[in-house]
Amino acid sequence: MHFGHANALRQAKSMGDYLVVGVHSDAEIEIHKGPTVMKEEERYAAVAACKWVDMVVPNAPYTTTVDVLDKYNCDFCVHGDDITTLADGTDCYQAVKDAGRY
Repeated sequence: MHFGHANALRQAKSMGDYLVVGVHSDAEIEIHKGPTVMKEEERYAAVAACKWVDMVVPNAPYTTTVDVLDKYNCDFCVHGDDITTLADGTDCYQAVKDAGRY
């Protein structure tokens, strides 16, 4: 996790009362983005240590759906401005965008 990630978490927290952060597994990241910089356990610990994060969801699915948001009682999904596609080019946030929850 770097400064940009921390700043994104700070901004996300300012949009609501409780911030739930999903962290993907190494396997999911390798499929869609390539080799990881940090191992998943390190990412979980880094995100959990961030003062703006209230809850970490380990092994979060790479594609965020309305069902995922509902499972964790999330009103909406927030992501940075980087590209958010699956390995096949599909937007992994399209379902929540279509539902007006992005």
